[in-house]
Amino acid sequence: MKKKRWKRLLGFGAVSVALSALVACGGSESTGGSPTAEAEGDTPAPSGAVVDLSISSFMPGPHPQHTDLFEPFIEQVEEVTEGRVTGTMYPANALGESNAQYDLVVNGVADMSMALHGYTPGRFPLTGVTELPFMGGNAVESTEIFWNLHEQFPEIAEEHEGTKVAWLFKNDPAQLLTVDKPIQSPEDLNGLRIRTPSPAANGILEAYGAIPVSMPMGDVYEAMQRGVVDGALAPASVITNFQLADVTGYITKGDFYTSSLFVVINPNTWSQIAEEDQVAIEELMGEAMAFKAGEIYDEDGEGGWNAAREGGIEIYEISDEELDAWKAPLEHLNEEWVEEMEAQGLPGQAIFDEAIRLRDQGE
Repeated sequence: MKKKRWKRLLGFGAVSVALSALVACGGSESTGGSPTAEAEGDTPAPSGAVVDLSISSFMPGPHPQHTDLFEPFIEQVEEVTEGRVTGTMYPANALGESNAQYDLVVNGVADMSMALHGYTPGRFPLTGVTELPFMGGNAVESTEIFWNLHEQFPEIAEEHEGTKVAWLFKNDPAQLLTVDKPIQSPEDLNGLRIRTPSPAANGILEAYGAIPVSMPMGDVYEAMQRGVVDGALAPASVITNFQLADVTGYITKGDFYTSSLFVVINPNTWSQIAEEDQVAIEELMGEAMAFKAGEIYDEDGEGGWNAAREGGIEIYEISDEELDAWKAPLEHLNEEWVEEMEAQGLPGQAIFDEAIRLRDQGE
């Protein structure tokens, strides 16, 4: 039987104790160094150094990104390092809220973390190009665009300052999930309160006349159940992973955009790992993991659609003939994004043009 690789910390006291312990030890049982990210260029630890990685995530414990990606990753890390590097998962925001996941790693509270870039608005402006409407297809196709942009433009890599990027990826496309009102045209959204995960999604909803309500995925079930929001802009994968089938009556399939996610490592923790183990772990990360994460999301999305159909949720798929009416209100968002980036002295036009080229190349 496989050993469980994740922990669910319950209650304020448990979380407080965990945080205190992690901060005291720099986010790892064995690092003992400063929790800051200043050690990125430090000399790796001597051979034989042992490190247990605390891995934080906003997703619930049994999420496929944990069971199908992180658990095998941890096992592979232990194998290639002969047990010198191990890992323990802390899912469901056990170590900090969704919008704190990046800083948990920067500040050494966690050694690794995973979350959406959009949960920290303004921190990753150039990364936002991949969240513009209809920028890419499924999770794998969108991940390919994102990874290529990250490799080509150092300005995107620099947005992840204070951490070491393990892999970056995209989820399955966002759809419109509503509680009790079918959405068959942009006008049907007018005045509705719709959950959104990021500024990019805010722009889409505002263009359709909806009222965006910023909210992490873990809060959406209760918000829809209690009528705080009328629906959510979210991928089909959440129907099963966050049990939204219970509170969703209708889905409009439009593949409006995809969210970007990061997996990052605290550089100080990384420096405590022996050089030969760093080399071995590097081979497990990067592009291959990014695409694997995307594949899992696409498979997960199919599972969500199947669950929706089996659960009697009414699905309305936007036809090719109707698509122009949905795209027209969003055309200004691309121009505004480029102008905003250029005004900040960032290469918005070059990055946008390359993103479009990569998207069209993949179609």
